[in-house]
Amino acid sequence: MGSISLTIDGRTVEVEEGTTVLEAARKVGIAIPTICAHKDLNPYGACRMCIVEIQGVRGYPTSCTTPATPGMQVTTQSARLTELRNRTLELMFSGHPNSCLVCVHREACEQYRPIATKAARSTRCGFCANRDECDLRAMALKAGSNELHLATLYASYNLERDDPFMDRDYNLCVLCGRCWRICEKIHGQPAISIINRGKWARIGTAFDKSHVFSGCTFCGACIDICPTGTLTDRFARWQGKPEQEIPSTCLLCPEGCSVTAQTKEGRLLAYTMTAFTREAGLCALGRFGAAQIVAASNRLTRPLVREGEDLIPMDWQGAIQSASTELARYRGKMALVISSTTSREDRFLYSQLATQMQGELIQLPAEAGADHALVQALATKVKDGAITALIIGGDLVPVELVKKAAFSLVIDALPSALSEAATVVLPVAILSEAGGTFRNARGEIKPLAGSSRAPGDAQPEWHILCDLGQALNLHGFDHTSVAGITPAIVDDPPPTPISGNPRQNVRELIPRFRGHLVADIVPSLAAFDLPVSAKAPVEETVGEGFAIIEKREIVPNMHFFKVRAPQVAKFARPGQFVILMAKETSERAPFTLIDWDGSEGTISLVIEEVGRSTRELASLKAGDRMAHVSGPLGLPLTVEHKGTVLLGGGCYGIGAIFPLARALRQAGNRVICAIEASSSYLLYMRDELAGVCDELIIATKDGSEGVRGGIQEVVAQVAAREPVHQFIAIGCTFMMRMATEVAKALAIPTLVALNPIMVDGTGMCGACRVSVDGKTKFACVDGPIFDGHDVDWDELASRRSAYSRQEVQALPQHVDLSVLMHRPHEQDGGCGCGR
Repeated sequence: MGSISLTIDGRTVEVEEGTTVLEAARKVGIAIPTICAHKDLNPYGACRMCIVEIQGVRGYPTSCTTPATPGMQVTTQSARLTELRNRTLELMFSGHPNSCLVCVHREACEQYRPIATKAARSTRCGFCANRDECDLRAMALKAGSNELHLATLYASYNLERDDPFMDRDYNLCVLCGRCWRICEKIHGQPAISIINRGKWARIGTAFDKSHVFSGCTFCGACIDICPTGTLTDRFARWQGKPEQEIPSTCLLCPEGCSVTAQTKEGRLLAYTMTAFTREAGLCALGRFGAAQIVAASNRLTRPLVREGEDLIPMDWQGAIQSASTELARYRGKMALVISSTTSREDRFLYSQLATQMQGELIQLPAEAGADHALVQALATKVKDGAITALIIGGDLVPVELVKKAAFSLVIDALPSALSEAATVVLPVAILSEAGGTFRNARGEIKPLAGSSRAPGDAQPEWHILCDLGQALNLHGFDHTSVAGITPAIVDDPPPTPISGNPRQNVRELIPRFRGHLVADIVPSLAAFDLPVSAKAPVEETVGEGFAIIEKREIVPNMHFFKVRAPQVAKFARPGQFVILMAKETSERAPFTLIDWDGSEGTISLVIEEVGRSTRELASLKAGDRMAHVSGPLGLPLTVEHKGTVLLGGGCYGIGAIFPLARALRQAGNRVICAIEASSSYLLYMRDELAGVCDELIIATKDGSEGVRGGIQEVVAQVAAREPVHQFIAIGCTFMMRMATEVAKALAIPTLVALNPIMVDGTGMCGACRVSVDGKTKFACVDGPIFDGHDVDWDELASRRSAYSRQEVQALPQHVDLSVLMHRPHEQDGGCGCGR
């Protein structure tokens, strides 16, 4: 094909025939906005953001679908194009949460809350895990308009998280089609497509069946190409934008797929495809499981040396010395057992160690367990006394074998019965934590990048073996880097290939990593019936519990509960809170009382789903029982006659101000209630609040109803028309801080409820420690209500984010198997088609 010349915005551009106008513009750095277009996808033209003007052509063609022709005169920027693109953006945003983009407090909010809140459904940018990478948000901010003239029609789709590895929030979808188009490109037959019609059109599977049975291979391409955060990796969802993307190789099976390791702050977020092609595809375990294995909460982090019945933590020097002293006694009578899916450098050093110590090296296939023939042969030698010492690179042999050996050294990343019975345990860096090279089953040598940080004192395997070899006075173990080992490798056979194609069928995955059953480490794999340990599940009993009389989601993410708790209801006062535990093993979590009925013996609460504990509670339904309800706790509000009292509530605080308004009005005050929400569809309890106050004022961030803005705007407006003798704010810390600053400038006495920073509710954990008027207070026992003018808001914000990483890591990754739809036909005794 020859080249052609065209003009774009007055610049002459030379391109190959067949190039689109969009591609030609990008070649010379001219930016044209687009959502549906992607360099790895065929032109689609759905979003119509990339329209241009072409001399001699009627209308406004989409540049992504228009081929460049010789002499073509293209204009990409004009007043008319800007107007049309802004109207198109408005149409897209009419079905996409957008209040943060038009909020006058957006920049301040994001300064004080740099991390998105771990909400269930994303009702605004601050609740969206994809906030920092959203193409739609970036486009809107670049457009610079703070006005949207079309009302937001929130579809209120449920958050779908009943399939392995991914969460799907179709309230964010703008039907760009990237996901199903990339699925079709890579797999031929897409597992997802556009379903339904008109305003109810959305992405989904045929007949809404589970992705497990829709033909989805869980390669993750749809997640990685989604521009809005509709589709997200459940594990990486709240970890934030990757800081680095480093080419590497997956070691979880002999296939040795090329991957891009996405990391942040030294942590592996995910392995992703190196390109959106069939050849670069990943299996579900590589795409989603590797990061979960690396981040396993039970990782071995310190060397352990046995003293009698106990394994005692020891420093590396002491542990290596202890191991080498013992191993020196068993020269010629030892065996080294490793998995074939280790780096070339590690296998080379194991081989050198075996040769110089006159030991036997046993390399097990990736899928091998303790019943493998090579392990059985080893068992015979241990029983006969031919082998008396073992070095084991994982959970690779029966624990009885370790117990029979005179000495055992386990080098592993995860605990097991072997590590519990071993003489010495050394923690090892794995997968993305160690560099080197890997020869896959096809004989290709591929690079391994050490892209993330190992936990605790864990060390790369080559480093451990070099220390061990030097302590044993062996030759060739003086390497100071993994790169120095590679040239010495000579005999390096590839690992045994696996049967089947795990990229296309997740059920053909290798179910072990270093001998450990991966379904024990990656909970979502239970959906594919992969083998797990024979450990019996622990039954969680809640005894009588506290009956849930009523439970409903009143607006997205806000759940109303009425719970039978007679003792709490009998003594409750305005401003107090209770501690709830959904299950016996749940975290203690504090929630503000919004109402109670002593005669009925019930209490009412509004719980916002923003993390693990609230997710557990939100999953309950009427008729279920909570394990524990403790309270009432905290100091109640002192109810006095003040005059005019303004109450400001946002988020959960809309419900929380209800009992305060009722009590203050009964005390003779003029009570004004102000409630705020990002948009009108997030407001609730209007009628209830109107019935206990003299005036109800509504504020919305997007101006969809009432005052445009938040509680701070209402404070200023009310103070301008009449004296305010007391202001009380309950809601997120950002709202309370901003409203307090306005009230302080107006010399209005202000109280704030610091419930959002509380954890255990007893003062024991210290998480709610805050400085008030220079004195240290605990919100749960000294509050929760304090003088807002005296609160050190900067310190509070710092403490509020202190455990953000741990809170993200605590989010569950398991799948509720009871909700998976359309299981294979043979399980139902059906047609027997095998699907």
